Amino acid sequence: MASYLVLGAGKFGRLALERLGSRDSQAAFLVVDRLIQRLRAARDLTPAPAQWVEAEAIAFLTERLRQGAAWDWLIPAVPVHVAFSWLRQGSLAGTGWEVAEVPEELAGLTPSAIRGREGELYLSRALHLCPDDCSEPPVCPVTGEPREIPLFEELAALKVPGFKVAVIPSLQLAPGVGGYPPARLPALAHNLAAFRGKVLIATACCCHGVVHALAWRVGG
Repeated sequence: MASYLVLGAGKFGRLALERLGSRDSQAAFLVVDRLIQRLRAARDLTPAPAQWVEAEAIAFLTERLRQGAAWDWLIPAVPVHVAFSWLRQGSLAGTGWEVAEVPEELAGLTPSAIRGREGELYLSRALHLCPDDCSEPPVCPVTGEPREIPLFEELAALKVPGFKVAVIPSLQLAPGVGGYPPARLPALAHNLAAFRGKVLIATACCCHGVVHALAWRVGG
């Protein structure tokens, strides 16, 4: 039996409930969404025990981790970079860190790279719409292209001049469902506690990822 914190009760949060719940009816879910109607729509999707919380996902995560709450897995199913947002609202809030632009050279890692409004990059090895039940095989089921090295490993191996690189791998828990142990977040914060410089914060699975950057402000 595993315990899951599912952030978001939209399409991908509901897929997580259905697919993980069908594999383990004894799994325990805590589902968080700011919209009560999405929580209501998700209630009948799993036979497994579930709690439903109407709250803003990152604020909830920040408070519960501060209180020492623990789950086996965190399923990030909200349209924000959870690790980065948690750092900014949690352990790094009010410190000398400020958002920076991810170097353009990272855009060359994947066929698709989209620049976000905070200077982040959304990376994808796919130029097509991926099936939502992809099992991350070693060969892409759509194009037949090899997928020998996961994107999270490629990002972790990067040497970017002037930047520290921190990567959280999103591991496949069921077809189309990824997540990571929530303990990864406090470990990430601890890793940055005494660091002063520029850092790339990435979360990625085999083929898709998001990268944000932070820089320590002199005198911060």
